[in-house]
Amino acid sequence: MMDAIVQLYRNGLCCIKDLELFADSFLWDPLATYHFYRAGDPFFNTTPLEFAIALGQFYAFVTVTIAGIKLIKQSGIRKLQRISKLQSFEQKDSLASKIVTESLDKESAEARRSIFVGINVASIGIAFFWLVGNSFHVTETKLIGGLQGLIHALTVMEIALIPLLYYMVVDARGMFAKAKRMVDFAAILRKSQGKLASVGGQDVINAETYSWLVSGGWSPYWDASVSPYEMKSNDVEQQKAFNKEVAKVETTVDRLLAKDIDSDEKEAKILRVALNNTAEQLEDDAFTVRMEGYREIFYFLANFVAFYGYMLGILVYYFEDEENQHYHFRSLKFGLSHSDADWHGNFAGDFMWTIEPIVILGSPAFIKWLKPKKKIKSD
Repeated sequence: MMDAIVQLYRNGLCCIKDLELFADSFLWDPLATYHFYRAGDPFFNTTPLEFAIALGQFYAFVTVTIAGIKLIKQSGIRKLQRISKLQSFEQKDSLASKIVTESLDKESAEARRSIFVGINVASIGIAFFWLVGNSFHVTETKLIGGLQGLIHALTVMEIALIPLLYYMVVDARGMFAKAKRMVDFAAILRKSQGKLASVGGQDVINAETYSWLVSGGWSPYWDASVSPYEMKSNDVEQQKAFNKEVAKVETTVDRLLAKDIDSDEKEAKILRVALNNTAEQLEDDAFTVRMEGYREIFYFLANFVAFYGYMLGILVYYFEDEENQHYHFRSLKFGLSHSDADWHGNFAGDFMWTIEPIVILGSPAFIKWLKPKKKIKSD
């Protein structure tokens, strides 16, 4: 949440700068900053507004870079090492083992994705250093590469954003598909009347559906990021923890698929009520997951507009000659002049990255408000 708040603060101020709002206020007066921040030419030109923007950019430089490194190390490399170790442990041929294997395969794929995403996130974070320098007018000198260094940093950010845009589309499609699976599985649970063995049994239970059937959800210890302490644990300790988790899954699966459940009327009733409650919860959660899919589409659209807008600033830097422009390049700029394309593109990016944190902060309450109210059953 803090990252979204700072993003809103930073890009909101950028929009104020783009639109030159409050131009007669102290925000635009370099002398107001000079009382606290004294430096030579051109650094003394830093206004309070630019100083405030630089603080938000420095926060992004630190936090985004650290987030990327954590994705690479803890959620990526270390987690992949742990999953590889667990996958090497011998398991007997059973439904529980199948569920565990599916979970491990999924987490292995997630760990590989975390490494790739982490590299891109860290690249974006590091590039913020040049944005901080630009706010302090450092890029007007030859320090940190000057203006060309800033353009290179923006180019790195643009390239790193492309895979993230792709994953936004992938995640949105995944959420829609998951919502459908949740509704379909809820229908199976209602049809079962408390007897999963009668509606496919082992065929309908996998790692995903098992996590829905377990009260409170299934979160095996290998889902989480890996701490440095765990990396020091030996194979015996890991094998013991792994066997304990598999045994827990076996016990739960045996209870869910018990064929002689009718022999114990009380247990049968408890299971039937539990499965019906799970079905209701899945139908309820499916709506939330579907809305989160639409939200992910919005993130894609907002970030694509930002990507395209900031790209225009890079293009007009490299293609300076406005007189001899290729038709396709003019089309990319929508026929605008270099200066207009640079301004409109930069503002579009700043505006989209101002709207995005508002959606991040407000969407949970909005989705909850949109969710259909449950009907209260009358006796």
